[in-house]
Amino acid sequence: MQLTFLVNYDLPALLALNHILPSCALHEVAVFYTRKATVATAPLPLQNLSALDAKFLTQKSDLLSFEDMGAIELNRINGVDFPAFAQTDPDLVVSIRHMSILRGPVIEVPRFGVINLHSGLLPTYQGVMSTFRAMCNGDAVIGTTLHRIEDAQIDAGAIIARSQTSTRFDKSYLWNVLNIYREGSLNVDAAIVAIDKGADLDSHPQEGSGNYFTYPSAQEIDAAPFALFEHQDLHQVSQFFHQSL
Repeated sequence: MQLTFLVNYDLPALLALNHILPSCALHEVAVFYTRKATVATAPLPLQNLSALDAKFLTQKSDLLSFEDMGAIELNRINGVDFPAFAQTDPDLVVSIRHMSILRGPVIEVPRFGVINLHSGLLPTYQGVMSTFRAMCNGDAVIGTTLHRIEDAQIDAGAIIARSQTSTRFDKSYLWNVLNIYREGSLNVDAAIVAIDKGADLDSHPQEGSGNYFTYPSAQEIDAAPFALFEHQDLHQVSQFFHQSL
């Protein structure tokens, strides 16, 4: 199969790809990423988190880098960058933390559709930084949701699988985000295998209503009973990659 990954140029997406790509050795793979600068009006803690993330991506590590993967920057997939995406002629598109809302023409390209690995348990936590919201609510369990992208609605498609992981309130938000992607990536692997074997993915519509969250304010970050990140988080990335489930 031709697999096209749409991701964001950040550490969690890179970690997820490092988990997933080794099992895709028999497929043709293309990787495109969004890379959008943090706006100057964003809360300072979010700017600092972005800077920490960028710092890791410039360092040598045990992970394959985006450059090692031959990943290409593509920020306007619904516009001028659409031909570059369509040229990969994907059988399946896998979205992970991609920062563009996919429109109809993009969704219609892949033969087996688009699946998205969302960093939250749907439908309760839609939008960005779902793990932050779940931790603020004191949820004992956090996780990921693998779902279909069927239209331009955000985080609304049929659910294929969920992963659930115990929340570590003694760790930072960033640590917990990185932690959930190990098990979430296994669901992506399983979906790719199933589709390659000709099986229909078992999925079901989302039930109940949820909340759409955007980025937290500086006040919300300050009030959180956990750190947004800790500098030692970067030294534990290898642990997230090599640790067995």
